[in-house]
Amino acid sequence: MIDRSFFDNFFNSAVNNGCIKAFFQPMFRSMTGKMVCVESLARWIDPNKGIISPNIFVPALENSGLIIELDMEILRQACDLYQEFEKRGKTINSISVNLSRLDFRDNGLFDRIVKILAEYNVPHNVIKLEITESLMLEDVDSFKVVLNKLKGAGFSIWMDDFGSGYSSLNVLKNYNFNLIKFDILFLRDFSIKGRRLLASMINMAKSLGIQTLAEGVEIKEQQDFLIAAGCEMLQGFYFSKPVSKDELIKLIDSGEIIIEHADDKEYWEQIGRINLLSANPLKDYVQSEVSGCINDFDFCGVGAPIALVESTGNKAHCVYASESYKKNISVLGYDSIDELEKGINNHQSDQYILIKKLFDDAISLGTIRDFEYVRNDVYYKLSVKCLARKLESAMLAICISTFDSEAEINTAKEMLFYSNSLFSTYELVVLMYPEKSVANRIYTTNNLPVYDKEPTLEISLRKFCENEVAVEDQVRYMRFLDLSTVVERVASSPHGFIQGFFRMRWSGNDKVWHIVRFTRVPTSSENAFLLTMQTVHGHSKDILELIDKEHPELLS
Repeated sequence: MIDRSFFDNFFNSAVNNGCIKAFFQPMFRSMTGKMVCVESLARWIDPNKGIISPNIFVPALENSGLIIELDMEILRQACDLYQEFEKRGKTINSISVNLSRLDFRDNGLFDRIVKILAEYNVPHNVIKLEITESLMLEDVDSFKVVLNKLKGAGFSIWMDDFGSGYSSLNVLKNYNFNLIKFDILFLRDFSIKGRRLLASMINMAKSLGIQTLAEGVEIKEQQDFLIAAGCEMLQGFYFSKPVSKDELIKLIDSGEIIIEHADDKEYWEQIGRINLLSANPLKDYVQSEVSGCINDFDFCGVGAPIALVESTGNKAHCVYASESYKKNISVLGYDSIDELEKGINNHQSDQYILIKKLFDDAISLGTIRDFEYVRNDVYYKLSVKCLARKLESAMLAICISTFDSEAEINTAKEMLFYSNSLFSTYELVVLMYPEKSVANRIYTTNNLPVYDKEPTLEISLRKFCENEVAVEDQVRYMRFLDLSTVVERVASSPHGFIQGFFRMRWSGNDKVWHIVRFTRVPTSSENAFLLTMQTVHGHSKDILELIDKEHPELLS
């Protein structure tokens, strides 16, 4: 037991002698595991009495009116930490500092905060000010004035211990916060009821355009649940206890903790706006883009079948997938997210170009792009929205829906029938990447040998020509598909394709005229093309025979 007069009498000397120290507890981005912020926490370490609990000295300093001096000292040490890492070339982008409800009774609070930051050359947007709801219930009008002044100067305002009081929802209605920290009590009782309550509050915060952070994470099951619920940031002993400035430096220098780069901060904050618990997360996200942060939402307790996929260059990587998304892809025949990812990244797969076009359109247009297809006799729909972009990367939200009602099965069968009918108008369809020397046969009605697995595209073309093209047309055919000029020829065509007429003998059968078309696939950034061959029938065939006999130069 310590007499409260001790704190009144020795506070100033404790500050001067370095007994009042800021300890720092990291906060981590749930999707990446990188440190996004550190919370500054006051510790009183007396040479005789040892470590004194904040639960003892904070109430004592509030009673004596010295609490603002404590908070300003911790702010000063937080700024010193920022300056230290700036010198070391490892910028900490965010540091949170707690403010007492009594601090706001000081008319000079704003000026004192701004002055300290100026002394250490700390940008205002680095400091996050954490306040509790009890602070906002005493003098609403005066608090609003100071709060608006701080927000106007570029400070972020965080609501600490949300849900610990009886009027949290009323406070949310009256004030605009940048982030809500959920009270540790919600995670201590990790029951079904507690999880549902916390998920509902995360859902609510997302619908209001407020960032979310959960503190008190102690076990992996809590981490997994919070990631699935879309909570953006996590804090707790599972990741790190509060540590001294020197200990934090060691953790970061050793690589045990990786600081989120400044370029990634805005990228991930945009991504974090998506509500993974909404029944229609893409529509929800678009509404918030158009009309501001507040929009109607359709809450779904289990969340939509959604994944977050980062597209970088020609590769796609799944960062997050909900359980319902995993269930839906299993219906399509994929055993795991890894297997699906390999399929998306396989440039020789028949669906690669379709998915690539969908991604390219979503990134370039910024709107929700839909794609319907049939796989393994299952009709499914993909909806894709680009959430954020940085340098060469873009984060895409993908919702996948499979359909199994009787009406939807009939629709799927119709789609399958008509897609097959479409392909059946061609004798051969090949997807080609001339600049990468890659080809992949998508469809054929003939029992043709596989020509697209040769070491190079040139060898594939030559072997096909030797075996399947009539001898009298082989020179023209190879000139038509000259890989050194074909891309340029298609690009200069006003129609986006080139075509010619050639006789095919399909493994020794009678020679039949075909129209061969080489078509650029729209929006593909990799110069992908479809090579299609279609039989010429009736009167058109007779005309070609006549031209070949009397004016063969026209076919060249």
